[in-house]
Amino acid sequence: MTDEMDTIIRFHDSRRLPELCRCVFSVVGQSHRPLRIVLAVQRFSEQEIKDTKAALAPILHGEDGVSLAVVNWQHAEPVDARSALLDMGIKNLEGRYFAFLDYDDVLYPEAYQLLISQMKQTQSGIAFASVRLMNLDVYPTYFYARNVVDRVFSGTGLLDLFRNNFCPLHSYAMDRSLVPADTLSLETSNTLEEDYDLLLRICAQVKSDFNLLKHPIGDYNFKTDGSNTISATGGRKPGIKYEEIKAAIELRRRMTLVAIAVQESLGIKKPDASLSIRDVVDALADAA
Repeated sequence: MTDEMDTIIRFHDSRRLPELCRCVFSVVGQSHRPLRIVLAVQRFSEQEIKDTKAALAPILHGEDGVSLAVVNWQHAEPVDARSALLDMGIKNLEGRYFAFLDYDDVLYPEAYQLLISQMKQTQSGIAFASVRLMNLDVYPTYFYARNVVDRVFSGTGLLDLFRNNFCPLHSYAMDRSLVPADTLSLETSNTLEEDYDLLLRICAQVKSDFNLLKHPIGDYNFKTDGSNTISATGGRKPGIKYEEIKAAIELRRRMTLVAIAVQESLGIKKPDASLSIRDVVDALADAA
């Protein structure tokens, strides 16, 4: 397994090619090499795939150490295949490291080099940084950045992550040589918090590093046209079953056991292999 970084990019709408091009440009600009882009598309026709590759060709041209693989989710279900796209991308990984990215977000050039160096230094299976929130007004031919927020969500470490997800999709990277292969899958029916379910299972088993949380490595774009899953105003969007999703996440906490080494890192005085994430969170709350 090489030091190659695989970036799984979700892309579901061929009409948004300009945003994808901007996203891929930010990946190609990474100081880390080698890089492999796994572009996971949703029910694209052969012509849409051809057009997508053609649009990306000028960005990828002449870039040594960068390759592109396009994988297409062709099944009718789930209709909203956001989780299925990530899961399909994971099944097509080749390198030692991997990360997620949505087509409408971007990374800064040092992002992967920082995350990989941190994982190597601390022997962690996953490392977290932060991303800036960009509130974008959407116009027919351009975006206007209304304001910038340095930190999207509040949280300082693993215990906070066990309580609530504060780490956006592209704020972290993982080392497949340290993460158990049987944790690397997603519930394809999820339409919200899909990566949080994965994070809970991974971080319950392997060492995680949060030392880069004060370092922004990219932009998380909230758009006023309502195309984000979570609205730019923070309100709920119709069609999403928030209470069911919340219940499913809590069930994950209660079902997922926490490795002894992870319990010790959190300060559990009497580690026990039968403790779940919920047990650990409650024990530490009682001890506070």
